[in-house]
Amino acid sequence: MKKILKGFSLKAAAATTLMSGALLSGSVQAETLLRIATTHAPDQYASEVMQQVKKELEGAGVDLKVKLYMASQLGSGEQLMGEAVRGTIDIVHAFVYSHKDPVLEINSLPYLVSSYDEMEKVFSPGSNFYNLFEQRMDNLGLKLLGITGEGFIGVMSSSVPENYRTTGEKGQNIRVWSAQAAKLATKDLGYKTTTIDWGDAFPAIQQGVVDGMIGATPEATYTTFKEAISHYVPYNAFVENTAYYASNKTWQKKLNDEQRKVVKDVFTRASAGFVDWSRKNDAANLEKLQAFGVEVLPLSDAERSAIAQEIRTKTWPKLEQRLGKDILDKIVADL
Repeated sequence: MKKILKGFSLKAAAATTLMSGALLSGSVQAETLLRIATTHAPDQYASEVMQQVKKELEGAGVDLKVKLYMASQLGSGEQLMGEAVRGTIDIVHAFVYSHKDPVLEINSLPYLVSSYDEMEKVFSPGSNFYNLFEQRMDNLGLKLLGITGEGFIGVMSSSVPENYRTTGEKGQNIRVWSAQAAKLATKDLGYKTTTIDWGDAFPAIQQGVVDGMIGATPEATYTTFKEAISHYVPYNAFVENTAYYASNKTWQKKLNDEQRKVVKDVFTRASAGFVDWSRKNDAANLEKLQAFGVEVLPLSDAERSAIAQEIRTKTWPKLEQRLGKDILDKIVADL
């Protein structure tokens, strides 16, 4: 009798262990972990949005778990793109660099858009720009989930530039970043240019190495450069833009249909909210600059529109060899 009970107990214990293991295994398999990496600082609006994205993804009832890596914890924008291509990171929010495909430099086109209404249209699914960007990223093994416009870029300086209302000579040499489109457009705006890294720009302006710089939104100008400058011209020449994108390996192999729909919907909503925020945030920081003592030199909509048209006419053809005339023509059609 004891032997029978002992045998029964062992079998029951084994069955219980197997059931527990199966349940545990099922639980692990049912919950899909998404590693999401960003380059934004914790106090930026984009990071607030990402925390909301995490809540929505985990609360959607499709067994998603999110691990966030904020503030470039896992590397720069270029590095994160490479990791996403390899599938070691599932989703990224960062600027999309053109080091893997020169056509991706269309996100740095001068006067790609010149108003918030244009920003909303061009950066939304269905535009020629969005479709082109989506196709080129797919070729690299990346799934575009949304484009975020984080503000317009103007020119800051330590003195009043000449002819600032037109593309006439400005009598200033300003810092520009390394993109060819940025260099060409800034010269066509009437400035002489010097390529300087972002981290070296503040002392370069302060020490008089350059007279100012292009490459910062009103917010970045206020938070980082206000002590080194006296004037700001809101040319809206470029858009500070980033993108949400996923690894195709994650999209195709790690997520099921239900999860893909949730991820797409959540990031579409997150992207759409940036335009209104940019409109308000740019205006608020221009006011802060003025309150601090930086003079914001006014441009009318007509003046800005004339400058935009001239730059598109003069600068864009110089980029045809790099980007392709057919591609530029499609983007012009959006406008």
